[in-house]
Parts: sequence; structure tokens; C-alpha cells
Amino acid sequence: MARRSCADAERGSVIAPSGLLSRVRGRLTDRRSWRFWAAVTLAGAAAVYVGVSEARQAASAARLPALPDLSRQPPALRAHVTEADRAARAHPTSAEAVGALCLAYHADLLYDQAERCYAVAEQLSGFAWRWTYYRALAQGARGDADGLAAGLRRVVARAPRFSPAWWQLGEMEFKAGRDNRADEAWRRVLALPEPARPAPSAGSPARLAVAPISAYATLGLARLAMAQGHADRAREMLEKTTATAPRFGPAFRLLGSAYAALGRADEAARAVRMADRSPAYDPYVDPMIDDLVRESRSSTFLLQQAASADVSTNGAWREYLIRRALEFDPDNTDALYELASLLRILRRYDEALPLLDRYHRLVPGDFQALADTGRCLSGLQRFAEAEGVLRRALEGSDDANTRFDLGLVLDRVGRFAESVAEYQRALDRNPNHRDALNNLGVAFARQGRLKEAARQFEHLAAIEPDNADAHTNLGAIFLTQGADARAEREFAAALDISPDHALAREGMRKLKR
Repeated sequence: MARRSCADAERGSVIAPSGLLSRVRGRLTDRRSWRFWAAVTLAGAAAVYVGVSEARQAASAARLPALPDLSRQPPALRAHVTEADRAARAHPTSAEAVGALCLAYHADLLYDQAERCYAVAEQLSGFAWRWTYYRALAQGARGDADGLAAGLRRVVARAPRFSPAWWQLGEMEFKAGRDNRADEAWRRVLALPEPARPAPSAGSPARLAVAPISAYATLGLARLAMAQGHADRAREMLEKTTATAPRFGPAFRLLGSAYAALGRADEAARAVRMADRSPAYDPYVDPMIDDLVRESRSSTFLLQQAASADVSTNGAWREYLIRRALEFDPDNTDALYELASLLRILRRYDEALPLLDRYHRLVPGDFQALADTGRCLSGLQRFAEAEGVLRRALEGSDDANTRFDLGLVLDRVGRFAESVAEYQRALDRNPNHRDALNNLGVAFARQGRLKEAARQFEHLAAIEPDNADAHTNLGAIFLTQGADARAEREFAAALDISPDHALAREGMRKLKR
């Protein structure tokens, strides 16, 4: 074999033989083919994923309730629900987005849509108990007691430390006559801590609880004991509860029934008087209901919640809710009147008057509202205007309260004989009108008609034994008449009710001198 030249050898080091080049080209082709098919496969998988995802989104969106007819709703409510629906349909597989739609429906009293929506949110969230609880509340609002009870049982199984669900479950079981289950549920509440409450947001006051949830559970257990004929057991529980929750009126009222069943009449009467001086039944402040209230754009729902809030405990919260109702429904006459009445009760007369004016323009024939205008004018010491307004109100509604208010105006401007006549007319219409009895007694005493004055104060003390002013005024009459023993008894009664009563203390000092 001939040798290759140096030039051939040099060329052979850089030029591959034809077979080798073919093999190299084959491998390059194989690699490109693999990459091509891999890219095709990935693109196909992505297309399948997108298709499946879009199908899943479409299926989830299809399960959402259709928007109801909102044409008769205020604009704020329409916008609220429509925006929540748009956001949920943009993210129909998101439990939070769908849940927000459910809350909007629920808070705006669209219970059918809320219940169907919550069922979707439950599944999307893996059956988180929050949505189950809200769904149960929506079912209860629709009158579905069985749905409420079943939902509450699922909630306590998943969230055994959420005491509001146990308390409500106890209520449901008690109403259904399942005493043992009610007892178990309420006792579970007693073993759990008070639920955390949402912090007040900007411009929103906190809603205060009249009593802790344990007091409500104890009230339930006492009701159960009374129903089973165990009055002494109920008494023992309620005495402890009223000691720790002294403003919980329902516990005092039931305690009065327990005392009466045990033949302890005086203690029964005292407990009932304490109930009368305490807030009426104020529903338990469920922190999750508060979230619904803050979400709501429904003036109806907001006014319902405001009506259940005691003024002395939750006046700021009540005012906040009524103002929100007016914000979302500016011409709502119920909201206008409620806010004006609240401000009048709080003696913010200058704020109440413009609202009453707006209300009169919308409801010109409401004579009670006209009388409220007169009361505000009187509170602002605009007595001449107040008299004219109150007399116009009497033309359409001649009731004891308006007669009393007119008498008060006449009293303030020194027309005493006319004021006495109006107080008497008020008592003709309502013999137990407390303010009229008191003011008439004061008017008689001022005129030296002591026996007549004493009769008014005795009547007042009889119908309202815990009225310290009535006892003090009666004691002053007896002191003036020289009946020291009777005066001392009345002053002592007043101080027993109100130990810091200055006039009663002064009466006692005069007796000692």
C-alpha cells in the first residue's frame, strides 16, 4: 500500500471519511427529531392542560347561581352583587372569590342564591367549615330548621372549639325537644373560651356584647332545668350568671320565674324589676354575623341588626348601622325615622331635626314624627316653636306622651296651671305615665297641695318600686308634713336603690338634725 504524502496526512486529520460523516449527520438528525417531537408533545400537553383548565373553569362558573332580577333594588346593592358575581366568574375555581359572592348574596338577603353559592364554595375549599356555617345560617334564615341543624352538626364536627355553633345547636335541639342533646351542646360552650371578635375598622365602632357566650349557654341550661321542673337548679345557675353579667336582662327575668316557682315572691319581684331596668333580649353577638353586617348593602338587613342592638350598650354601633342603611338607600323612610329617633333619645336634637324635616317631606301625615319634632325643639329650649308643633301633632294623634310633652313646654315657660291641666290629660289617657305622675306631683308640691302631690308619688312608687326619685320626693313630702318615720322609710328606700342619691342623703341629714 502506498504511503500517504505529508499533505494527504495533514488533510486526513481534518477531513472525515464519508462513512464517518454520514454517521455524524445521522446523530444530529436524531437529536433534532427528538427535540422536535418533545416540543410537539409539550405543546400538546399544554394545550390539553389549557383545555382541561378552561373546561373546569367553565364547569365551575356554570355551577354559580344566575344573577337574580335586581332591578327593584337600590343601586348600591345592585353594584355590590354584580361586582361580586363578576369577580367570582373571573375566578370560578377560587374558594375565596366564590365565597365572597356567597357572602354578598347572604348579606343582601338573597338567601336562595347564597345557599347554592355556599355549596360550591364548600367543595372548592375542601369543605372548610366557615362556608358550611354560613350556609347553615342562610338555611335557617329561610326557615329550614333541619338544614340549619344538620349544618351546625357538621360545623362542630370540623371545628369543635367554635362555641357559637355549639350554642346555636343547643338552641335547635331544645326547640326540637331533644333535651339531652341541648344539654350537651350548651355544656360544651361552658368549656370553651370566648370567641375572638373582629377589630373595629376605620369609621366602624366595635359591637359590644351585653354578656359572654357562657351566659347565653347558662340561660339555655336554666331554661332546660325549668322545663324539667328543677326550679332550684335553675335558680342556682342564674344567680351566678347575674352576678357576673349584671346587665343580662333575660337571666334576671328567668330568675324571677325560678323564684316565683319556689314561692319566693319578694325576690321574684326584685329580679323582674332588675330585668325591666336591663336591656331587653339582645341576641348573642356572633363575630361571623358581624362580618356579614359589615359586608351588607341591604338597608333591610342593616335596620334589622340595628333594632336588635341595645342603645345603652351599643348606641354607637346602632347609629353606624342606620347611617349605612341611609348611605345605601338614601330615601328609606324607616332609616330616616330610626336615625332621628335615636339621635333624639341621645339628646342630639340639633342633628335629629334635619332628619325629621326630610322625613316629613316624604311622609307628611305622620303625627308621631311631628310630635318628635316638637320634642327636639323643646330640648333645644325653642319653647314657642315646640308648643305650636305639639299642638298640631295633637290634632292628629291625641296621646299621653304628646300631652305630657306639651305640659312640659308650658311648665318651662311658667304657665303652671296650663301645664298641670296637660299632665292630667296625659294621665287620663295613661294612668301609669311615669313622667306625668312625677311632674304632676312636683307641680302640686310647688302649689302647696301636699296630699295631692303625695298621691302622685305613691302611685309612681307603686308601679315602679325601684324609682329612687319617687321615694325621695315622697320622703320630702312626709318630711314637710312632719311625718318623720314615713319620711325616713322613703329616704332609706331611695338610698337602697341608689346609694349616691344626693337629695335622699340630704333628707336623711335633715331628719337627724
